[in-house]
Amino acid sequence: MYVVTIDQRRSRTSADRVPALLDALADVPTAAAFERTAGDEVQGLLEDPAAVRSALLVALREGDWHCGVGAGEVDDESYSSGTRAGRGDAYLAARVAVDAAKGLPGSVAIRVTGDPGSRDDGTSATAWAADCEAVWALVAPLVLGRTEAQWRVVDAVDRSPTQVAAAEELGITPASVTGALRLSRIREERAAYPVLDRLLAGTHDAAVGRTGDAAVGRTGSPARSQHGKASR
Repeated sequence: MYVVTIDQRRSRTSADRVPALLDALADVPTAAAFERTAGDEVQGLLEDPAAVRSALLVALREGDWHCGVGAGEVDDESYSSGTRAGRGDAYLAARVAVDAAKGLPGSVAIRVTGDPGSRDDGTSATAWAADCEAVWALVAPLVLGRTEAQWRVVDAVDRSPTQVAAAEELGITPASVTGALRLSRIREERAAYPVLDRLLAGTHDAAVGRTGDAAVGRTGSPARSQHGKASR
């Protein structure tokens, strides 16, 4: 399981942005829904690496959030009683991760508690987590640096049958759409999604002691809303 903890930056001097973030996260598949846990912090329990990725991308796009992901086991109460009552290694790791994220430029950290051993290929859970975090360090600035104008183009292309149709919707030329997509670097970002999912799955499987190629290969299906047609 994966616990995602998201904490608002500069919460003491900024307006409360938790309600808007919870609305934005509403479509992300969860085992226990995202909810406010303390102050300006939200937390959710997720099963699928692709869903974790979607949640992080939502938070990054919303801006002003530190994001921590903990991978590992949780107790049964986590499913029925919500994340506030959740217990287990993944929760502990997520707390460490969100604190670590506050010192990272991309504000995304991946952590496990302890390291119960290595996989068949000799890679530890901590090493998997470090590799996943390293890729996020490359992806997060692409999301954080995208302008509102570029996002409008990306969104229009995602919901349109063609880039020409997106250009007509926006009242700009097809060449302008192509240029905005290039500057947004959305293709480079989305090309990294399968890598992020595999690395996070590997982090989890190593953390809970699973081994073998079948375990690390279970990345789930990419979330449609974050893996759309703008990647063409």
